[in-house]
Amino acid sequence: MGRVKTVPNFLTLLRILLLPFIVVFIVKGHFLLALLLFIFSAATDFLDGYIARKQRSVTSLGILLDPVADKLLTSSTLISLAYVKLCDPYSVITIVGREEAVTGMRAIAASRGLVIPASKGGKLKTVLIMVSVVLLLSGFRSIGELLLILSAFVALYTGFDYFAKFLKELKEQ
Repeated sequence: MGRVKTVPNFLTLLRILLLPFIVVFIVKGHFLLALLLFIFSAATDFLDGYIARKQRSVTSLGILLDPVADKLLTSSTLISLAYVKLCDPYSVITIVGREEAVTGMRAIAASRGLVIPASKGGKLKTVLIMVSVVLLLSGFRSIGELLLILSAFVALYTGFDYFAKFLKELKEQ
C-alpha cells in the first residue's frame, strides 16, 4: 500500500484536474464538451477502483483521494447545472448537503478509529447522479431531472443509513 505513483492514482488526479474544464464548459454553454469530459471523468471513477483491486495497487493516497474526487466531480457538476438552470436546484442542494454531511461524519468516525464503508445504496446514488448528469447535458432534461430527483431521495435514504450505522458503532465502542 506504500506506492503513490500508480495508474489508479493517476486516473483519480486526472478526474480532479478535469473538473474546472467541465464547470467552465457548462457555465459557458458548451454542453457537448462538458458531456464528453464528464463521461471520461465518470469512466475514470469506475476504472481506478477496478484497476487498483485487479493489480493489487490500492494505496493510502487512493483510499483518501478517490472519494474526494468523486464528491468534487458530482457536486461541482450539479452546482454548475443548477447555475445554468438545467436542473432543479433543490435536488442539487439535497445531494450536495448529504455529501458534505456524510463526509463530515466519516471524518469524525475515522478520528475515533471507525470506518464506515460505502454501501450498495451509496454506489447506486452515484450511478443515478452520473446518468442524470449525462441525460441533462445531452438535452434530455425531463428524464434527467426525474432521475436527479430520484437520486436525491436515494441520497437522503443512504445518508440516514450511514448516520444510523455510525451511531450504532459509537454505542458499541
